[in-house]
Amino acid sequence: MLKIQKMLVGAMARLDEAMVMNLVTQGLKMGINPYVLLEEIRQGTDRVGELYSKGEYFLSDLIMASEIFKDVLALVNQDRVVTARKIYPTVIFGTVEDDIHDIGKNITTGIMQYNGFGICDLGVDVPARKFVEAVTLHNSRVVCLTGLITDAYDSMRDTVVCLEEAGLRPMTTVIIGGLVNESVRKYTGADYWATDCAKVAELCRNILVADKQIV
Repeated sequence: MLKIQKMLVGAMARLDEAMVMNLVTQGLKMGINPYVLLEEIRQGTDRVGELYSKGEYFLSDLIMASEIFKDVLALVNQDRVVTARKIYPTVIFGTVEDDIHDIGKNITTGIMQYNGFGICDLGVDVPARKFVEAVTLHNSRVVCLTGLITDAYDSMRDTVVCLEEAGLRPMTTVIIGGLVNESVRKYTGADYWATDCAKVAELCRNILVADKQIV
């Protein structure tokens, strides 16, 4: 099993879609936990991101990695009825204004949906007001903002400010992800930051449990 998992990371990093799908199929037949397979895919996409940062991969490669992940998620879910837990409110996701990177967001929302979370994905280049509208519509308690360029930091901060101006900030937890750290969190006014997709899912669950939205 470990061999398949290690091979899966490498295949994803090489963007070898046929190999990735074959390994996932084998893993499922062997009874490997689908969540474990998705985590290996995430590690592979992290390598894709590193190669992109080094100039060895291009935007088209990032897009391809995202599409492979979507295909893997569809394969994992095809024989599994995913019943969303009654999680209220829905978790809001979106890549902030002036940024179109979404691979990390897609992986995170995919993992969370697999585990039964309700998700409202606003997409990319999302203006601050759209987050406010989504929070109001879904009565959300958690908002996840993502971005991979420095311009995204101002957009994240603007979104937090808009939530404050709308009177929604006191009851809304804001998580930022992507190319972020503690300094960025302080600058934007967010509550938490995370760069690990799986940890975002765990963090969201802990927040909702503490807020008595789920048990």
